[in-house]
Amino acid sequence: MSEQVVNVAPIPTESLNESEPETAPSLDRKALSLLLVQHFSNSWGIRTAEFAIYLLLVTLFPDTLLPASLYGLFTTGFAIFLSGWAGRQVDIRNNLRIVQACIVIIKLADCGAYGATLVLLTDHSRKPSNAWGSTLSRGMFSLIIIAGCAHNLVNVAISVSIERDWVTVIAGGSSDNFTKLNTYMRRIDLLCKLLAPLFVSLLTTAGSYTFAAYFLCAIEGGTMLFELIWITIVYRRFPVLRGAQVARDALQQERIHDPHRHRLLRIHTSLKNHLLDWNEFIHHPVFLSSLSISCLYFTVLSFDGTMLSYLKAVDYSDPFLAGMRGLNVVAGLAGTLAMPILERKLGLVRAGNWSIWSEVLCLIPAVVSFFVGAPSVGGDAPAWNSALLFGGMMLSRIGLWAFDLCQLKELQTALESHPRRNTITALQFSLQNMADMLKYVLTAILSRPSQFKWAALASYVSVVIGALTYLLYVRKERGHIFHIEISERVPLLMAWRAR
Repeated sequence: MSEQVVNVAPIPTESLNESEPETAPSLDRKALSLLLVQHFSNSWGIRTAEFAIYLLLVTLFPDTLLPASLYGLFTTGFAIFLSGWAGRQVDIRNNLRIVQACIVIIKLADCGAYGATLVLLTDHSRKPSNAWGSTLSRGMFSLIIIAGCAHNLVNVAISVSIERDWVTVIAGGSSDNFTKLNTYMRRIDLLCKLLAPLFVSLLTTAGSYTFAAYFLCAIEGGTMLFELIWITIVYRRFPVLRGAQVARDALQQERIHDPHRHRLLRIHTSLKNHLLDWNEFIHHPVFLSSLSISCLYFTVLSFDGTMLSYLKAVDYSDPFLAGMRGLNVVAGLAGTLAMPILERKLGLVRAGNWSIWSEVLCLIPAVVSFFVGAPSVGGDAPAWNSALLFGGMMLSRIGLWAFDLCQLKELQTALESHPRRNTITALQFSLQNMADMLKYVLTAILSRPSQFKWAALASYVSVVIGALTYLLYVRKERGHIFHIEISERVPLLMAWRAR
């Protein structure tokens, strides 16, 4: 079936803070509550797997970052190539059925990953000297990667469906509703990032890694049914979602009777449409904003799998790492509280600029900690070095998550009326995944813990590039970078200009 290409002029984003409905549409509180409960359950599973799988890999391969880097490289690369396809499925499929399918697939993928790690843990207990010592072990590691690929791709699809498509429809064009819904979603994400690692650490400390894998697998299987029920109720209680689906189905009718049925022609048309989507995205005014946030994904200066592997190699304990990650998430929650205030005081675009540059400044001590007083493998870090590392990372989360909310609203507003907004939105996921994959390529090359400092330095450079890119977006949207010219702040220059 060929796809019809619709050329739509870019939607200007200059009025991001000006176009505001007189009254915001009211939201069904029960439906909204169930949507947030479902989002919490889904985010809990994602954040738990995000921490637990890497923790289990580090336990199996304690002397190298390579397995964690390979896992991240393959799963992220898979999402890069198919993110656009996932977004297109959200555009052309039923908006309830695609979410239901995503819930089932992501739960089964996580259960498969936990099951494979159980086999690896059992095999490793019998042959502790060589984790790669059997065909079974290599096969299970491959299964973990395959499950991770499915997890990442489906996570893109469900994020586009609910956090972008459904939220945009439910908000009804209201800036207040956009901010409220996005903030609720992000706070839930951060709450799960705070509690899920603590929960995993509790399981591994009170029980064992094997017990943790069994328990987490059971949770994923048990929550699948509840999530399917909750999301169905939400869909039924928000009539605007059904209305959006009816309008989408009407647009699809022309494609159903398309005379070009030949498979090769359909493939050619699909590739052509994909290139046209990228061309439109690149020339859209919001692209610089998307490119900016994508640069922030090329970083090891966060509690992801590679940083976790490094910190475990220098002998930080699981409870300590979970606690530090929790403090970082609390700081991120503070960022979600700060974003609406910054938007009201500065406007959306300027709020994003202040946020991303605050991240740049706060990361400086974290980078310094890798070059001054850094611990050796298996050694203890000085207290002041740990304070620089974890303190800098924690403070940077405030700006990071405030900027994330600003950029998300910029993207949603810019694409609100676009007929293929989910396809275009998924391309931003592709950009983010490209940067993420490059990070894993870098850590696979610099796989020894002693080389991690160079990955940290490269990460900081990428964050600075992202901030500079956002300055170009600010200049393009506002016509200037600084809100008030420097000369207006300096009396001598003002007197000179008056002459």
